[in-house]
Amino acid sequence: MSQMETISGETESQPILPPEIEREIFEITAQFPGNAVNLVLVARRTQIWIERLIYDTVILSDEEICNKFMRTLDSRPPQFFADNVRSLCVPGDVGALCTMRVLKACQGVVNLAIWLDKPQDTPLFPFISSLRPTRLSVNMHGLYGSGCKPDFKHPFFSNITHLELVDWLTWAAYIGSLSPHLTHLAVDFDLHLQDSETRLRDVLASCQSLVVCIALVSDDESMIVVANGLAGIEDPRLVILSESNVIENWESSLQRTDASLWSFAEDIVAAKTAKSS
Repeated sequence: MSQMETISGETESQPILPPEIEREIFEITAQFPGNAVNLVLVARRTQIWIERLIYDTVILSDEEICNKFMRTLDSRPPQFFADNVRSLCVPGDVGALCTMRVLKACQGVVNLAIWLDKPQDTPLFPFISSLRPTRLSVNMHGLYGSGCKPDFKHPFFSNITHLELVDWLTWAAYIGSLSPHLTHLAVDFDLHLQDSETRLRDVLASCQSLVVCIALVSDDESMIVVANGLAGIEDPRLVILSESNVIENWESSLQRTDASLWSFAEDIVAAKTAKSS
């Protein structure tokens, strides 16, 4: 055939460039904001190439986006999402039924953030237990349900290198049993818990593989208070940072840019280590 059908039903000429080069050009162009949605309309082949990029990271940041994604789940074969969604963020205000359906569909996720802050009647862990994420940000209470205790020796945790625990104080004694691959840990800090310093010392002592341990606070004022409270911990791996927009920070961490909290913390640790040597 000398002609190919486009998405709109019109015809297009055969591509002049080899498909490998053409695909690379489209994928690079799609990385600029706003381009990807337009590029999927060029032709069937570009739709296939670019949709893989569009759905690589799914962030259910509000109810409207969540509803749109739920409709999208009905418009594609189930394997499409298992093959293409690699990073998934489910904030705390997403409903349990929606969360369960999304988790069931996205079985290829390697970067997962799930922040449901209340125990669910139906534990969510069975929906993700077959995953092997490398990066995880999670509230364990919301994931496991009432009265359930996480097993950090489960294969689900075996590949994790970067972990953020929202309710970390409850599970501080178990963090040391996590994968030896764990190099980056972030814990959400509560100013009103007096035993935080002791438990944080225990975490640092039990996790020898850690390169960075971030104590996260909500604003710069809290960061000063926590820094004073943890002044007795001289471990250079400990960094105290504020996190004003959790979704933006999570997304930037996937891109491994200098703007991510992990990269920023790594630079601070390197500077402290060099100063002490």
